Amino acid sequence: MNSPIWAAVSGWELNAELEGLNALNIETLFTALEGKELIYDGPHKSVLLHHFNRLVASRPNNLRNQVQRVYLSILCHDEAELTGALLDLSLTLEGKGQALRKRLLEQGADLIRKEDLELFQEALADGDNYRLLQLNKQKSVLCNGSFSLH
Repeated sequence: MNSPIWAAVSGWELNAELEGLNALNIETLFTALEGKELIYDGPHKSVLLHHFNRLVASRPNNLRNQVQRVYLSILCHDEAELTGALLDLSLTLEGKGQALRKRLLEQGADLIRKEDLELFQEALADGDNYRLLQLNKQKSVLCNGSFSLH
């Protein structure tokens, strides 16, 4: 491995542990978090998606993390994750950021169930986020405190 993290720990006795999946996860997180892009362009999208779920759960007012989570859900082609990410973003913004919410909804529209897409569009049009509570909240990290580490 030729990375700053690997170079920093290459002399440690942990080398055997740093050649497995944990090392890959750590490297992916450091690489993504130091980047300035909103859209991750790498092979480990699902690892990052799980990480951003946790970031949003711990700091829901960080708009950048919320947007990155939406994009990762789209890149992973995960309808349930995307629905949860858009739901959490809508509830956090409380009627603000309509242009952003509309753009993200349009970009993920192909992945979202038709009925859910219509609910998002209606809530966006009339500003009534209460109707969004009808959505599948399984992957929402902010609704009802239903966040799981696994």
